[in-house]
Amino acid sequence: MSSFRQLQRTEGESGAEHPSPPHDSYHKPKPLTPEEAKALTQRYLDVAKKIHEYEKRNIPKTLSLKKEHLASLMQATKESEENYKKATAKVAQEKADVDKLQTPSVRAFFKDQESFDEKMSKEQEEYLEAVSEQEVAKKQLDMVTAQKKPLEEEVATLSKEMEALMKMHDDLDIILGLELFNGRYGSELENKLETECEVLLDKNERIMAAKYKWTYAQILLQHAVRQLWFACCRWIELSRVPPQHLQQKYYMATEVRNNLIAASSNIVNAKRYLNNIRFPYCEPGEIATLQRACNNVYVDMRTPDRHQHAFQCYDVTFKRAAALLQWFDSVIKNHIDKDLVTVKTELQLKEKALRSERIRLMKEKIGPEAASLVIHEHDFDASDVKLDPEKVAVSKPDKPEGSGEAPEFDDKGPPASTPLPANELAPPPSAEELFGKIQQLKEQHKKEMEEFDEVQETNKTRMEQGLQEKIRARKNRRMAAMIEQ
Repeated sequence: MSSFRQLQRTEGESGAEHPSPPHDSYHKPKPLTPEEAKALTQRYLDVAKKIHEYEKRNIPKTLSLKKEHLASLMQATKESEENYKKATAKVAQEKADVDKLQTPSVRAFFKDQESFDEKMSKEQEEYLEAVSEQEVAKKQLDMVTAQKKPLEEEVATLSKEMEALMKMHDDLDIILGLELFNGRYGSELENKLETECEVLLDKNERIMAAKYKWTYAQILLQHAVRQLWFACCRWIELSRVPPQHLQQKYYMATEVRNNLIAASSNIVNAKRYLNNIRFPYCEPGEIATLQRACNNVYVDMRTPDRHQHAFQCYDVTFKRAAALLQWFDSVIKNHIDKDLVTVKTELQLKEKALRSERIRLMKEKIGPEAASLVIHEHDFDASDVKLDPEKVAVSKPDKPEGSGEAPEFDDKGPPASTPLPANELAPPPSAEELFGKIQQLKEQHKKEMEEFDEVQETNKTRMEQGLQEKIRARKNRRMAAMIEQ
């Protein structure tokens, strides 16, 4: 949080002067009339209310997370483009091998038709796998590309809102610092309460950011679990289709493949929201295995052995994804939500006390005319701003081309079962993994308050200088945190 209060001229222990506020018209403020103080107090309440509305939405941390996600998506786009390029080259190579095998000079090397047919079948199978791999790579590229534009627009919107929030903080600092309290805190209590609010606000923002990341990743996993369940069920149905109904079998196999592609994309995207968290289920190696299975779906559907082996891969991944979703539900419900309720309550009480202290100080300046000034606490409610599920870039399966006559699917969703008993579920991440270095901030705050109390008790003159230094240090930290978003 930028602050012109920190730029008020004050002499440190070295006797050097700190720079004055960046205002061409700056001069030592005149004493305020009661009417001027009352007008400033109303301005303070209006600006504080607007800031509260923005901070409820956690714009600084949300913008930071969106930028991180966009950077990750840009990297994923580059990787997907490279994968598609390699897959396209592989198709060309496999097609050339098939064409070469059909030339008379190459056919002459085979002693009989059976040997030739065996070799041709192998080459055609490899070509079919390469074509499927190319289609999968193209779909994955299309998915990440489609997610980029709306995310860029969201970052642009949040950046403008971030600028507006910083401007409001500057306005608030001018009102409190230059115009009301002459660059100092109105009282020692105001300083103490603002320091405590800063610590709680940072903690609240970190926990809200965690809630945002985990909830959006949870939505992606919900879709992934449903898509994997559909793939498993459809794969079983496919095995019952008579061999002569080839068009139907290919149509259903494509449905399975497209759902597997979407599911793996949603799990990978969930991981992008939580790059610092190790998933106890559906680790990268497992997803890589699932993605390879997507490439072989048309070959795997041909024989009972390969069909069964593929089903085991799909089924294991489905169960692991369901366990991962259960783990997410537990972390959000039993850790993030509980901590969020606690810190919101503490922050609401502390902010209310800070507003009350500031209004008390302002009323001292106003005098009898201050009777009409009232804080409407409903303007500063701590109700949550609901996350919008529509903003989650969910990967959805494409509908297969053609007119396959696949049976209707009873889409009631996966069975409501608990994949793992609670005592067998993987342990949750640590508090630092979830929220960052909150404990370090607590210790830093405690140290600052101890230093403040020590200065207050020993030397009033040095207390004033130390107070100004703490104003600068705290505000600089806040501003740096906001700018880096």
